[in-house]
Amino acid sequence: MKKRLLFLCAAILALTAVSCGSAGENGPASENPDSAPQSAEDRETGESSSMVYDIPEPDLPEKDYGGARFILYTSFVENDNTENVLFPPAKFLFSESLSGEIVNDTVFNRNLAVEQKFNLKLDIVVDETDPTELITAGEPMDAVSWYDIYLAERVYTGAFLNMYGFPYLSLEAEYWSPSCVKGTIVDDRIYYMPCDIDLDPLAHTGFFYFNKRLLAEYDLENPYDLVRNNRWTLDSFLRMIKQVHGDLNGDGVMDMSDLYGCLHKGQWGDAAFFQLYFGSGQVYTRTDPDLGRVLSLNPEVAETIIQKLWDVLMDPTVCMDDLKIEKLTDTSHWITPYYMLMFVQGQCLFIQDCITSMDYYRSMEDDFGLVPNPKYDSDQKEYYHRVSTYVAMFSLPATLEDPEKTGAVLEYWAWLSHYTVLPAYYEITIKQKRTRDEDAIAMLDIIRTTQVFEFSEIYYTHIRHYAWDAWGYHSFTNRVMSNEKFLSKRIASFVRMIRSLND
Repeated sequence: MKKRLLFLCAAILALTAVSCGSAGENGPASENPDSAPQSAEDRETGESSSMVYDIPEPDLPEKDYGGARFILYTSFVENDNTENVLFPPAKFLFSESLSGEIVNDTVFNRNLAVEQKFNLKLDIVVDETDPTELITAGEPMDAVSWYDIYLAERVYTGAFLNMYGFPYLSLEAEYWSPSCVKGTIVDDRIYYMPCDIDLDPLAHTGFFYFNKRLLAEYDLENPYDLVRNNRWTLDSFLRMIKQVHGDLNGDGVMDMSDLYGCLHKGQWGDAAFFQLYFGSGQVYTRTDPDLGRVLSLNPEVAETIIQKLWDVLMDPTVCMDDLKIEKLTDTSHWITPYYMLMFVQGQCLFIQDCITSMDYYRSMEDDFGLVPNPKYDSDQKEYYHRVSTYVAMFSLPATLEDPEKTGAVLEYWAWLSHYTVLPAYYEITIKQKRTRDEDAIAMLDIIRTTQVFEFSEIYYTHIRHYAWDAWGYHSFTNRVMSNEKFLSKRIASFVRMIRSLND
């Protein structure tokens, strides 16, 4: 029988604080700005605020693996705080030692608790080699953590097992991702999944930041009020953008020295068009009981989205994208964050970004807020937030020796992460230490609970390419709907491939 537990977030984090209490390389934990999870209420009352979770502990067998290794293969690099674009730090996966930084130490203690639960050793192997090559070669491993789009590209090899219905895995539990199941499953098959073991998908979910000083100077309505009153729509968003712009240095040229209503992404993988398309409640595919997955498009809405966005985002007097900034600076925006720097310097009302960038914006002199992606109109019931197509997910190698061991360990690891690493990062580091107002916290909760994953973006179906062409050619009808038969065949070919796999 499942044992229902009530976990107090503050109590769990207090265990981390105890383990961090001694002085280390960074000095006493109290001197580390990210080591003391204390809210304004804490400071006033002297008591720890608590966040109560109520998800049953997984019903798992009592297993003792006698110190055996549980091998997780990953291409993400060690937590050395260096910038590595292709293989970013795996700060949520593992920690080599306690440091006084709350996320680092919570990860360390979480992994230790998993090891103690099953009497095994978590062995996280970092290697940039394609995991399918290692699986084919018979390299021992229990699980893989890699970019979702890379995993999907290799599903056809048969190197990975179906995770849906796998022993002990509850993929529709909150600590996995019901939205990923909905957006990518074919029949009862799914070969990659995000979960709270690695919060990379949460950290790279897109939304908009805004500058409060500019909001006041231009006497604009507070976006928080628009959200609360169900009036935060594409029209209200674009109307605000158009009111804020200026040639600050008076040279007659709009460049990086000037003021804009919005800075947005022009790189096609993360482009503002995609973020706002999905934010408007649109998708590319849906499940079908007979065909697995099929196209699901609304050409009239998509056409309207393009027309509305084009008139504003492509106006160089009110908006600038990161590709133009890259050209003006003659450097890659992946390396030098001039795009982000312009927001920090107060040169735009809105900027398209994600949670992980909040670490950079914390130095900003102007106050900033954040809002969900706008709805298409006020009739839309929910907000939606597209997750980047390059985020960490988990897969199961076809050669794993003990499915029950893998399922039990991953399930417990994910569940425990929901009670420890998630609050350490999301509730403490982000909400209490990075945001600047209570409304931003409410906005973050909307964003976190409305993530969107799309089958045809993760699998290489070409639909995203045609949608990008639709944006460039300024016509969804001519570029997407005119190729509907071809795109339907592309979806069908991937469904056949998935159905042909033997698990």
